[in-house]
Amino acid sequence: MASVYSGAGEGRCCRSVVVTGEVEFALQYDYKNLTFEVHVTKCKNLAPVDVKRKRSDPYVKVYLLPDKSKSGKRKTKVKKHTLNPEFNETLKFHMSLSGLETRTLWLTVWHSDMFGRNDFLGEVRMPLENKIFDDPAPHWYPLQERTEPFDDPVAYKGEVIVGLKFVPPDPAQQERDRESGAERGSSKARKNWSRGALHVLVKEARNLQTRGKNSGTCDPFCKSYLLPDKGRSGKQKTGVVRRSGGSPVWGHTFIYKDVSLQELAERGLELTVWDHDRIASNEFLGGVRFNLGTGKHYGKPVDWMDATGRELSLWQNMLERPNFWVEGAVTLRPNLHNHGKSNGS
Repeated sequence: MASVYSGAGEGRCCRSVVVTGEVEFALQYDYKNLTFEVHVTKCKNLAPVDVKRKRSDPYVKVYLLPDKSKSGKRKTKVKKHTLNPEFNETLKFHMSLSGLETRTLWLTVWHSDMFGRNDFLGEVRMPLENKIFDDPAPHWYPLQERTEPFDDPVAYKGEVIVGLKFVPPDPAQQERDRESGAERGSSKARKNWSRGALHVLVKEARNLQTRGKNSGTCDPFCKSYLLPDKGRSGKQKTGVVRRSGGSPVWGHTFIYKDVSLQELAERGLELTVWDHDRIASNEFLGGVRFNLGTGKHYGKPVDWMDATGRELSLWQNMLERPNFWVEGAVTLRPNLHNHGKSNGS
């Protein structure tokens, strides 16, 4: 446990301290600047690491899980020789309100050790899904003992911001198709009478993680399939954003024509993000799957009907609200069991 916690950005824990005390903080969202703010005011009755002198050198650290990367860390200054530190610092995260829906606030208090073996003094975890930021006043929260950590920090691959919309068929065109089909007896024309189109707006990605490369050299693109079709003819791709710094903006819309709402309830959308390489194979950076998460396709078990959380809710909202865009930030999965070995080409 100590190594996992230290892996989140601190030195190795060397002592076991019984957690006591509380932390006071406030949560606000700056809608103008799209910034989430954690105003850390103070702590009281912290556990003493220096038991003889009854004191510690505390500071507060905050992550928005599942991001445990170094760039995702915010922390206060260290307050020396006190069990009741006053910080009055605001830790800021630039993130959309929809992006916060997928995050969990992880606030931890630590004793700063001069040799880097910092001691854990307690934590607060708070899911931010459906959180309303209408109370700017700080509140006291009891510090808790360590809980089981989330997935390993390396599992966090960033997030992708996506919009989905089902466009129903145009009534006038539908009537023309019906008349045309009746005249010609065309089964193909009759098949399209009540079918529309799925629009997928891939807006941008944030905090993409690449192996062994500076994020400034990341050249990402996004690839799309409407499952279960994984054939080359069903593939759509965005352009490559050169040297994106790990946060590319695509603003690209994929359109899948000739589909119905009933059909989409049995299908799924797979988006994968790749780092383009002109010489070697493209690097898989993460992916998402949107579907109803039933595990079945027309009654038969399939492994790709596996959406959960934000993936599932966005797909469901899209099916329930034809002609309306539904949008959200979705955390990229570190792997998709059948994303294939096509190296993103």
